[in-house]
Amino acid sequence: MLDVIASPLISKSDFDAACDELSRLFAERHNLQSEWLSVDVHDRNDTRFLRIMKPLCTRVDVALGDSQEQSDERELMEYDEEALEPSPSHQGVVVEYDIVFSPSFQVPVLYFNIKDLLFRFPPTMDTLYRHLIPLQFRSQAEKAGVIGGITLTDHPLTNAPVFFVHPCQTVSILGASRGKEELTPIEFLMLWISAMGGCVGLHLPIALAEK
Repeated sequence: MLDVIASPLISKSDFDAACDELSRLFAERHNLQSEWLSVDVHDRNDTRFLRIMKPLCTRVDVALGDSQEQSDERELMEYDEEALEPSPSHQGVVVEYDIVFSPSFQVPVLYFNIKDLLFRFPPTMDTLYRHLIPLQFRSQAEKAGVIGGITLTDHPLTNAPVFFVHPCQTVSILGASRGKEELTPIEFLMLWISAMGGCVGLHLPIALAEK
């Protein structure tokens, strides 16, 4: 019988089990989707975490080099996921998402950065707003709104400079998002990705979510 989680919090053991299960599901179904490049479980300093990698996509206005005035006009429009697409100039550039368990908050925490051999995407707030945060989340990220705020920090396991979504609002968001009282660990992790990842371009592929 699978363990179930009855609150918006998760234990370390359930988090580890969920990471293993998502990695297994990706290995089985990766050819049914194109959003994610890899899903791997890593261990560092006796800590297990999940790493998801996906191609860097950019807004059409950025990819085509619109003027600042045109870009500002587009930002007033409702955000459309179809306006995100891979740019030829970004071929080989990936976004690395690390999902790490927080013992103090008892929820997963998302750390992420852009990997580029040409070092064109430094870990700065300008990079964050220009290439990673969808337009409808921009004001929330800047003002630490409903998603909790997105800032620069040092990765807790690698010490490299990365972006992260602060977990202060995670429990409230998960509490409002869950549709049933009890979830298995993998259902919890999928719910968390769906609720927290979209603000920085991490969306759960349908092929992994299907039963």
